[in-house]
Amino acid sequence: MSAKIFFASVLTSILILAPVTYFVLPVLYPNMKQGVVIQSTYVNFDTEAYIYDDELTYKMMDETTYTITTQGDSSLIVLFTADGIMTLDAVFTQKSAYHIALVISGEGNRTIYVDWFEGTTPAAGTIRQLTYDITINFATGSLIAGDYTISVYWKSNFDSTGTYNSLSVNHNNSYEYDRSFWIQEVSA
Repeated sequence: MSAKIFFASVLTSILILAPVTYFVLPVLYPNMKQGVVIQSTYVNFDTEAYIYDDELTYKMMDETTYTITTQGDSSLIVLFTADGIMTLDAVFTQKSAYHIALVISGEGNRTIYVDWFEGTTPAAGTIRQLTYDITINFATGSLIAGDYTISVYWKSNFDSTGTYNSLSVNHNNSYEYDRSFWIQEVSA
């Protein structure tokens, strides 16, 4: 008999607490659904992209764009990562500097600065390559439903001495260098 009473009391508790939990908790805690991931996407780009130090205006990084459709009343959190190599010519003597911008159409951008300063010491006749871990993240404010294009733009800030000064990503696919977006739509 005691087992029947125990199971009856558990069942009664569940029948009483379930509707209370379902209807009362959202009233007490209206932001319970805020920050819930609605969709998540990982996009990998495996083509080469280069920019040279004489390219002093912003241009889109080759084949580094993605369009996402949002449901609205949400925000986007975007992470861009890439392995970069700055190549400096054998006669390089000054400075090499680049801006890289993660842009979400209609929402803004986040920009980082990658540079190398050599001063006046000559490069001793050797070409050098410097590696950089490029990471940019951007969280938007509240968005309406619609399509948003995510792109990366870059430009050189200084035309250095030498002919072959550049910054590249995916410069040699056999080594598995890549660049990618990790995109999350989160409820606002």
